[in-house]
Amino acid sequence: MPSHPLSISSLSQSPNAIAADYRHAAVAARILLTGHLHQAVPDVAERGYREHWDCLNKYGEERWQTLFDKAWRVRGGFAAMIESAAANIALGASVHDLVLRFLSALPLAQRPRIITAEGEHPSLLRQLMRLAEQGVEVVRVPSEPAAQIVERVSGLIDDNTAAVCLSTVNFRSGCQTLELDTLLPLCQARGVELFIDAYQSVNVLSFSIRDYNLEQAFVVGGGAKYCQMGNGNCFMHVPPGRDFRPLIAGWFGHFDAVADDCASAPIAYADGAARFDGSTYDAVSHFRACHVFEYFERRRLTPAFLHDVNQQQLQLLAKAFRACDFPRAVIDLPVDVEYMGGFIAFASPCARQLCEQLRDRGVHTDYCGQWLRMGPAPYLCDEQLHDAVLALQEAVGEILGPVDTT
Repeated sequence: MPSHPLSISSLSQSPNAIAADYRHAAVAARILLTGHLHQAVPDVAERGYREHWDCLNKYGEERWQTLFDKAWRVRGGFAAMIESAAANIALGASVHDLVLRFLSALPLAQRPRIITAEGEHPSLLRQLMRLAEQGVEVVRVPSEPAAQIVERVSGLIDDNTAAVCLSTVNFRSGCQTLELDTLLPLCQARGVELFIDAYQSVNVLSFSIRDYNLEQAFVVGGGAKYCQMGNGNCFMHVPPGRDFRPLIAGWFGHFDAVADDCASAPIAYADGAARFDGSTYDAVSHFRACHVFEYFERRRLTPAFLHDVNQQQLQLLAKAFRACDFPRAVIDLPVDVEYMGGFIAFASPCARQLCEQLRDRGVHTDYCGQWLRMGPAPYLCDEQLHDAVLALQEAVGEILGPVDTT
């Protein structure tokens, strides 16, 4: 039966209303502000390991239908989060797996150009730069200011362009990429594919492929961050009604692979997003994910509600930070919360040192270059967030050293 609806106030108070659902991660005893990297997995997910063990050993070679049923549940769960359809969702163990399958469907021999931004996640950017070494023209526009990325990209699209690849949120600075909804028509006018990394938006921002005009774009995301499923659960929305032929063609991309000739020419593909599926994998991640989807539904932790929770938490962190009146030369908050993704990033030349000092004080954050990043999660209460900023104040004070009052 569904639980009583949660409220922002019930998550703000101490103890947090859902913290007890994460006892194994001890979220009430630790200040885990690494939600943009990895959020704690609810305790119910542990059941998935036992179920997978039973399925693997009791059903043996007859386990496949159970595995495919779990995979379909995962497709449907991710589809609901972004307002897609299960048939349009391909699954992969990582975003990089899905990036490879996407790139393999591009006509790079005829259109040897890909446009992206400098600050893309390594899952995408490292692979693109390796393609550049092989002769693909990879054009990188500046990532800052984020409000101008789409404008910069739009002016570079031409008939040699195979794809535009961007993120909804910069994984370093936390800034949202604005006006993404205007990009698809420009790509379609030139026959260019649009690839969007929405990992930092799914289940934390008000993100919908319909609202963002991305139904005919490739959109990837995953479960280790705001979906609380751990690793091994990534997805790609594939534009429906298109006959893509990915060069990387896993045997799951053609069924019935046992009864049919997988070597027939031309190579046959399944319908819809399934043609981008891979092959045999460790399905324990899907067993775990199914329990997390059920938990979110039972607790009514909808994407819209989680967006409101996240915004309240970011506002609290920003307000507490500004109240401390930190020296801007040491640490600064250059972006308003309304332009941030699911985490808050402070610009600081001492980001690494501050991160280490915060960990010594029991506050888990991370840094990326000059950015000290704090990613809250719905199982943290307001008191924990205030304590994190107090710890930051102590860490900054330690860097500045004693004040000479003589």
